[in-house]
Amino acid sequence: MSAALTSRLRRITPGQVLAVAAFVVILCVLVRRGGDPDIFWHLVAGQWMVDHHQIVSQDLFTFTVTGKQWIDPEYTTEIIAYLVFKLGGLTLVSLAFGAVSFVGFLLIWRRLRLEHANLVIAAVVIGIAGLGGAAVWGPRPQMITFTLTCLEVLWLDRYLRGKSRAIYWLPLVMIAWANLHGGFLFGLVPVGVAAFVEAVHWVRKVDGDEHKRRTRNLLLVFVGCIIAAVVNPNGIHLYSYVIQPQFSGVQQNFIAEWQSPNFHVLEERGFEAMLLLLPIAFVLRRPSLWDVCLAIVVSYAALSAVRHAALFIAAETPLLIWSFSAGWERMALADRVRAWVAPRARDMLAGAAAVLVIAVLGTGYFVHATLSNQARATAANFPVGASDWLAAHPNVGTRMFDQYGWGGYLIDRFYPDPNRRVFSFGEATLLGNRIMQQVSDVETGNPDWQQIFAEWNIDYVIDVPGAPAVLALEVDPGWTKVYDDGLAVIMVKNSALAAGGG
Repeated sequence: MSAALTSRLRRITPGQVLAVAAFVVILCVLVRRGGDPDIFWHLVAGQWMVDHHQIVSQDLFTFTVTGKQWIDPEYTTEIIAYLVFKLGGLTLVSLAFGAVSFVGFLLIWRRLRLEHANLVIAAVVIGIAGLGGAAVWGPRPQMITFTLTCLEVLWLDRYLRGKSRAIYWLPLVMIAWANLHGGFLFGLVPVGVAAFVEAVHWVRKVDGDEHKRRTRNLLLVFVGCIIAAVVNPNGIHLYSYVIQPQFSGVQQNFIAEWQSPNFHVLEERGFEAMLLLLPIAFVLRRPSLWDVCLAIVVSYAALSAVRHAALFIAAETPLLIWSFSAGWERMALADRVRAWVAPRARDMLAGAAAVLVIAVLGTGYFVHATLSNQARATAANFPVGASDWLAAHPNVGTRMFDQYGWGGYLIDRFYPDPNRRVFSFGEATLLGNRIMQQVSDVETGNPDWQQIFAEWNIDYVIDVPGAPAVLALEVDPGWTKVYDDGLAVIMVKNSALAAGGG
């Protein structure tokens, strides 16, 4: 062993080892199996584009908006995800998206190094941050927005501290971002907040002309990003498409990830903890105007929609660590702890190493168990048995009403079978407010659900037991229950059953 390597090993501290252990442990929540129904239709869309050598431009999967123009913001991600799927199935897709999210946390760590941080506190907060996104992590295109947001905020923080001008590259990043995920729209927010903060300092005449120069440069970057995002197959129309969900009451009321977080649910508790720690952090360390404004914006976004919790984590994790580290250093207990630890440094390092070994082994086992259980988890959450019945009776039914959360899975099972086109699936903006309102009306038992079925000539339904429409059709002599496994029910109109020979 070389003298240089020996010297490096001797400089390793228990805090460093615990920080590494924290990064290992968060893989338990970052690497998730394909449980989001959208991953299924994303893969089918990617396959279609690979097979046809063109970008999807109209609806492929429904009979409700057949042929409608589809501005697909995730087309590049879908192509890449499908190619990854061809190499290693959903397991490799899960690992790939987990790696994307993990890179985001590495960028958070890079940003963390801009100020002093107690590594033990950093390890704890990183762990909480991992739990904070439990509701959103997984094989989803949103992970790209999380990681690119981490990169953007890192560049902004370094620029505002006069340590880097890498933020000037953001418009080029925005070109890729706008072709990977519709979340590029939120990528405009941090740079816009930074420009606002610098403009306030300029108006207040702080530090001469420095803030004037930064305001000008950040505004140029902001405008450059707006223009750069137009470099996509749909041009400026991409903006109107990705903005629609922000003003759609139907989508925000019906789709879970567009609703405010429910802190009674376990997977939201990590985000709740981070949110509660934020005001304490502002007390422990005086925040800058940039800190305050960014925190207000991302907190509002995350409290407005579950899916934005990742943006909060990207922006606020370093702030929490810096603040609690500063508060710890001001406590008299900090010196006493250091004095107590110093003569026991070797024992503490050994203990931290043991924690790391346990973290590696435990995480490896947990991730392996999670990914190896994909087929069973799919069967437990999606209508696998019901789909098998439909596959065995291809001529039974021509117009399906599907449970909204199952649309992606049914697309994966049956596309391009014309008798198995779905009523709805996870691309709510493509469906539009009218169709989404109809989905909501049927799923919630609104009195107009029968008119909706009549309008679309619905002749079979696949939904959960106890769904309002299912309960009504079970007592309707014109309909027959042909399948029920406790997870999914299939109701078929008698005329369709007879026509299909069922």
